Amino acid sequence: MRTFLVCSLLLAVAACRRPSTQFAAMLTPINQPADYIRYLKSGDELVAVGNDPEWSLMVNSSKGQIRFKSTAGDSLATAIPERQTDADGVIRYNVPLETGSLNVVFRPDSCLNTKSGQRYDYRVQVDVRGKNYIGCGVSLQKMALLQDIWVLTNFQGKTITASGPRNELPRLEISLTEGRVTGTTGCNRLSGSVRADTRQIQFGPMVMTKMACADPVATFETNFLNALVQPFSYEVANGKLTLLRNRQPMMVFKKVD
Repeated sequence: MRTFLVCSLLLAVAACRRPSTQFAAMLTPINQPADYIRYLKSGDELVAVGNDPEWSLMVNSSKGQIRFKSTAGDSLATAIPERQTDADGVIRYNVPLETGSLNVVFRPDSCLNTKSGQRYDYRVQVDVRGKNYIGCGVSLQKMALLQDIWVLTNFQGKTITASGPRNELPRLEISLTEGRVTGTTGCNRLSGSVRADTRQIQFGPMVMTKMACADPVATFETNFLNALVQPFSYEVANGKLTLLRNRQPMMVFKKVD
């Protein structure tokens, strides 16, 4: 068995061709996923940044620590207190310090960082010993849940059953920290790149094995690969990953236990 580069997912099961300029553009959407990988690798679940003065805040439950750093000189690391979440989704942390206190509020609302041009999911207010900092923030908990093995159960509204020469369901194993996805179409093995942020996920380009697949498996494989060309929005809940396009479910996966 040998592998070949899928030069165009639209012709995934055909002979390999040199990629066209048009297809390269399709793999690079106007709005690339924001890059939170370094925070994900560190285990940070909440991140906030601000300007004038520049500051950053990270909440890391695995290390049990809140870290705050400012170019104005207010920098500290302290243990995480109990998290308070209001009915409207507002997240609060109140930390008594030796002198004064640290108060953090993440309020759900679209927030644009005017310096970087990046859009965030929260408006954030940080009060450090009476000094007030305003900025934007994000929760990476949903992104962290993406990193798992997912088996396809529904494709474009139709239930998927095991098929192909291996009698298996299509599967994706997502590792955002490595920027890689591996898996199977139900017939051929695949691997490639993946990027995601809190709003969207983008796959490709892909490498896959070149095993001949009879219909209807071959037709499904082509449709499956075609669907992976463009970015998706996504939802992760109750052991299910739903990939959506224009707010409509395109694929539903179940987490492998």
